[in-house]
Amino acid sequence: MAPEIRDQLRRAAREPGGDLNPAALRRRVRQLRRRRLASTVVAVALLGLLVPLGQAGLERLREPAGAVDRPPGPAATTPAPRATTATTTPTVTTAAGPAARPAPLGTPEQAIAALSRLPKGWTDLPPPPGPRTDAVSLWIGNGLFFWGGESWRGGSHAGGWLFDPVARTWHAITPAPLSGRSLAAAVWTGDEVLVWGGYAKGGTFDDGAAYDPATGTWRVLPAAPLSARAPVATVWTGTEMIVWGSTSRDQPAARDGAAFDPRASRWRTIAPAPVALNLAGWPSPSSVWTGQEMIVVGSLLDDNNASKLPSATGLAYNPATDAWRELPKVKLSPQASTAAWTGSKVLAWDYDRRAAIYDPEQDSWRRLPNPPVGSCESYPDDAATGRLVFARLCGDALWDAQTGKWIKVEQRENRSYGHGRVVAAGPVFLVAGATHESDAHGLVAYNPH
Repeated sequence: MAPEIRDQLRRAAREPGGDLNPAALRRRVRQLRRRRLASTVVAVALLGLLVPLGQAGLERLREPAGAVDRPPGPAATTPAPRATTATTTPTVTTAAGPAARPAPLGTPEQAIAALSRLPKGWTDLPPPPGPRTDAVSLWIGNGLFFWGGESWRGGSHAGGWLFDPVARTWHAITPAPLSGRSLAAAVWTGDEVLVWGGYAKGGTFDDGAAYDPATGTWRVLPAAPLSARAPVATVWTGTEMIVWGSTSRDQPAARDGAAFDPRASRWRTIAPAPVALNLAGWPSPSSVWTGQEMIVVGSLLDDNNASKLPSATGLAYNPATDAWRELPKVKLSPQASTAAWTGSKVLAWDYDRRAAIYDPEQDSWRRLPNPPVGSCESYPDDAATGRLVFARLCGDALWDAQTGKWIKVEQRENRSYGHGRVVAAGPVFLVAGATHESDAHGLVAYNPH
């Protein structure tokens, strides 16, 4: 019954002497009958058009407006998530694997051009479709790979998305054949994203997989010669992914590591380090590749978050000789420090806002002025585009390696900014993620130029 007819009848029931108009009601009923007949004809015609689409087409049309692009429905050939080999069974959330479909990203040149056109300073971008903390966040040349992590309400995840900076759109990727996790080691090889290890509530993992964005498919990595862990250090050397150490506070602390060659699909063990570290940046792993060595700056903490040493420790590993060396002592906090590669030197700084720069050729540290950021109980984070290093703590700053000076970054006021890792993406820096305390999340870009 039409709303206006229902209202007139209700008024007539309440007020017998009211203005009920029978003639007008009869005309309105005839109009509604004619409209109903026309709607029926349209519905029958639409059904005739939809039948050839099949069930998949109908499901696609049911998607709400504005939904992110996602792979089509399940395929029987997609591998099921492999069980973790952790000593305890983590509480995880895994999704059924839909058929693979590559995300329609632009070329690297188009992506860099789109990011270069962003105005100087902060720009809000569309947030990820779901909140994630401690997720893998990698720039893969033409987009941001954002996978795994935890959500405040939903546990650990094995799915993720790719962000296209040209269309400013998120595309769902095929869920990995892994259990959901956070703090996983991950690198971009130029062809694939390699993911290994990680943590979920109740345990750690010793398995991994590789994602090919060109085909939208995953492949399971062979078993690594390492125990389950969230690694402390991870780098891509150009031919191998090196993973080393463990964030676990258990004793004795792990000093072992391994290297994976994706072309040969083969692991090899590497020499144990002279000392162990279980914190080197957070979220781990945080380490740099100089072109010859993997450098890690961190500390070994106990269950009380305390170190027996007064300062952080620096280590360097050379895969060509399979040998480690300790760096000269540096006065950085053992509680929290991080490092970035400027193209010729290692910039390291801590949550006490002390900074130093290491020259591999001279094997020496040089103290720097403190970065102009606020002091707080938080972990420092950074990323480098080469000449510029973006430093985050309670506030943000840029280190200009060419001028040798810090530059204060304006505050992000009235912005729904991300809370994840800083990622260098061509000429800009991206931050995507969520807090540990709520579902608040976002994606922002900072263009220093």
